[in-house]
Amino acid sequence: MPPMKSSDKIFPITTFISDLPADLIPQSLSPSSENDPVSGRLVIVGDVHGMRKSLEALLDKVSFDKSKGDHLILVGDLVNKGPDSSGVVDLAIKLGASAVRGNHENAVLNAAAEINATRDNLLNSEHLTGSPAVPENLAADLPGDNLRDFDTPDKSASTATTGATGSHSTASVLSTHQLDWLAALPLILRVKLPHVPTSSLGDTLIVVHAGLVPGISLEDQDPHAVMHIRSVVRASGDEAGFVPAESSGEESWVMEWDRWQDSLASKTTVIFGHDARRRLQLGRYAIGLDSACLYGHQLSAAVIAASDTGIEHQVIQVECADASIVPAVSVNQGDEAVAL
Repeated sequence: MPPMKSSDKIFPITTFISDLPADLIPQSLSPSSENDPVSGRLVIVGDVHGMRKSLEALLDKVSFDKSKGDHLILVGDLVNKGPDSSGVVDLAIKLGASAVRGNHENAVLNAAAEINATRDNLLNSEHLTGSPAVPENLAADLPGDNLRDFDTPDKSASTATTGATGSHSTASVLSTHQLDWLAALPLILRVKLPHVPTSSLGDTLIVVHAGLVPGISLEDQDPHAVMHIRSVVRASGDEAGFVPAESSGEESWVMEWDRWQDSLASKTTVIFGHDARRRLQLGRYAIGLDSACLYGHQLSAAVIAASDTGIEHQVIQVECADASIVPAVSVNQGDEAVAL
């Protein structure tokens, strides 16, 4: 299994690591605080991919209530492929959600920059030569999306076959405000939980789109890998070191992450998405929430709340409520065919 090649262009990163404000983090409740307002919950949702109806159904199922302190966090890939990317971004902004950049946000931002550059070139050309007006839909005249769609390995499959909405098409329907909101998202969101010895989440919660390489500090993680990793391979000449890989491999990167965390006194749990092949992943110190809603399966959320015994979490799922797309290929996971 080859290591990752960081060949995708990364749209300029405004913030690499962001810390969730303390007032949004659930606090463990002591018996003496019974009469105090109950701390809100963190509702962390997997890859939505423009499936707004499914997101709304999931928030309804968990009784999401921003007025009671609930806070929505999205693990990236809010956009692309599904029917309503603009609606998903609008809902996230309306709810004051936090999110991290996924590979699809990165691709859409790059596509938007290409559309703007093409428009500027055409305007300049018109100004100099009197050429025809700029076409209304520049995205339609641009070459194919510069999106490395690792959820659909069959690169020959067209969007007509998959039903997917490409990056240029998505970029063309998003407003400047929506694109600016996506561009400002960090790649890593850190949540410093209250110290509770019995908490299965540890002292720190990290939200990223795809994952992290074990044994490397947050500050030294590779941006491309954070958005694309699915597994790790041993670093050449370094028995303890790993390098990221985009292919699924025999094991998810989660397996090595769990082994590494077992050796540490202070534990860090990672919540991520991106890996639709494996669907819901429940490691000891990692939770993978991409359960392939886009392809007609479930949309998943990790709900984190405070109780009188500490910090608790559970995974809640809803069935896809939107029109799903047809995947180019599928693989088997156990006895069930898993859409990619």
